[in-house]
Amino acid sequence: MAHDASATWSGFNYQGKVALFHTLKLIIEKLENGCSLTDYQLILENNEDFDIHGPGGYESFHQVKAINETAYSKFQDALLAMLLQLDLPVFSSVNGYIHTWHPLNWQGNNSFPAQLKSTIQKIIDDKVANLGSCTITKSLNTTTGVSKAVRIMRQAIQSDARMNDFSSVETILQGIVNDNGPNAAINRVKRYDYGNNSLSCSIEHIDGLVRQKIEKLQLIANIAIDDTATNKVYCHLLRLLDENVIAKHSDLTNSNLNPIDISQLFEIVTDETIRDSDDAYLASQFKLVFVSTFEQFLEDDELCPVDIAEEYSNGTSKLNSAMGVLLSLPATELWSYYKNFSPQIAFEDNNVIGQALYTEVANIRNFLFLIFSQLCHTKLNHFKDKQKFKYSVGSKSYLPTTIGNITKRKIVKDLMRSPQAIVTLFEISTLVSGDDRAPTINNFAKEYSNQVHVDIEEFYSDEAVEDKEKISQISKSIRLINMDTAIQEVNDD
Repeated sequence: MAHDASATWSGFNYQGKVALFHTLKLIIEKLENGCSLTDYQLILENNEDFDIHGPGGYESFHQVKAINETAYSKFQDALLAMLLQLDLPVFSSVNGYIHTWHPLNWQGNNSFPAQLKSTIQKIIDDKVANLGSCTITKSLNTTTGVSKAVRIMRQAIQSDARMNDFSSVETILQGIVNDNGPNAAINRVKRYDYGNNSLSCSIEHIDGLVRQKIEKLQLIANIAIDDTATNKVYCHLLRLLDENVIAKHSDLTNSNLNPIDISQLFEIVTDETIRDSDDAYLASQFKLVFVSTFEQFLEDDELCPVDIAEEYSNGTSKLNSAMGVLLSLPATELWSYYKNFSPQIAFEDNNVIGQALYTEVANIRNFLFLIFSQLCHTKLNHFKDKQKFKYSVGSKSYLPTTIGNITKRKIVKDLMRSPQAIVTLFEISTLVSGDDRAPTINNFAKEYSNQVHVDIEEFYSDEAVEDKEKISQISKSIRLINMDTAIQEVNDD
């Protein structure tokens, strides 16, 4: 059963970090046991979010669910899909793992295998409660508007030649429930153990766990441990996974597994030229922070209600349009997009990236992501050549920004003096702040003159003629509005 690839997957997000953690853990185990790393591969977005392939074939499939939930019911569809997949004869020796932010909970005293059995048994028993329209019946026809479980069953039937009619499907399902052997699919689907019987890992802790594995490998290789060097290695590893995912998303045929030899990961950890290099490090560090900040946004139900986070996970929220693009960008390109989201900041060189890592994170989380979650995604336009998004309503264009609650004087001065503002704001009529406390500004040129007592034309007297024309258009027509006004103008148009 092929994994349903999502553009929200990124080497820098929770899924990528979990994949990296498990693979580094595997490398350590192999080295400590004197085993070769040859012929072991990490494969992203194939059967599941990531797979481990060994000399004898697939060894494990890993489903990573980055949602802020604990109820077993929220994960049972993913577990159903994995059970059906591992029951295939070709995968009879593969172990399946589910990775979650929080421990799974369910009512009653069932063990985890018993809970898995109950998921299958409900589908079997549904034929009694809904004779003629049960889950199995719907999985064998083309009825529309069906549940996720039915869609999973349909995909399983297409992948499993043993299932071709009601009786054969029921037989396979009953076989999964009845099989209690050590190699039964029920016993090969497990909650991932991060150590000390910890069956989950929060987004706050996964970075630290990965860094611990990096440092453990450095000790094995007799390399001195240094925090800065470890961070550079970590970013390099994440960038490798990120580039792998981006390459897979660009392959429209979806025919290239693009495996990563785990020996390559070990070479990166022990390559001291990487430890001493700053090439692309800051941009990678920025993407790491950007993606982590987005995951924090999803987990904060005051900023992102649970239903929106769940819709995002299912690919149906307003967030998906923008974040699908941003998370799939190479780190250096993401930085360029961020600059366009922040016209109030003067970016002079890459050192500013380091500044943004520590001073602007809250604005990204609290305001930019909030805009993407609230404004109508069908009016969002992506200009790849300009590395910019804008919402369009008739002749009006709205730029989502990281602008927060600052005084009119500061925002006007910062914006009008920002070197990249001319390019960023050309053909933009309105700046949108995700902060409801942000000031409303109806005319930046007039406001600038009021604040600093300098005519805007005089201020830009030394600029080139063509830039002066742009400046005139920008300064006289551009506005700043808050979230409530943006929702009224964009969503209700």
